[in-house]
Amino acid sequence: MTVAAKPSLASQPDGGTMRFPAGKSLRLDSGAKLEPVEIAYKTYGRLNETRTNAILVCHALTGDQHAGSVNPVTGRPGWWDRVIGPGLPLDPDRYFVIATNVIGGCMG
Repeated sequence: MTVAAKPSLASQPDGGTMRFPAGKSLRLDSGAKLEPVEIAYKTYGRLNETRTNAILVCHALTGDQHAGSVNPVTGRPGWWDRVIGPGLPLDPDRYFVIATNVIGGCMG
């Protein structure tokens, strides 16, 4: 039996979709289970060798994974493009920034 290697966020240069393993459901407060669970993400920068420069950007329900770049579907600028980018507080030349979509958010 061959087991496929799990994708690494660092190995996906622009982001993608992370699917939680089969059988790993998300239990809601109501007791219901949500499965399968997929989270879209976008990354900016590179993870360093010691893996100490990662920053996870979380947002309210109005954002999506395109925090520091134009959303290719809507054409809207990133909702944090004044914070994520070269020379900005979350500089991709210094940090590995991960921005995710949220379950139940307006973009998925």
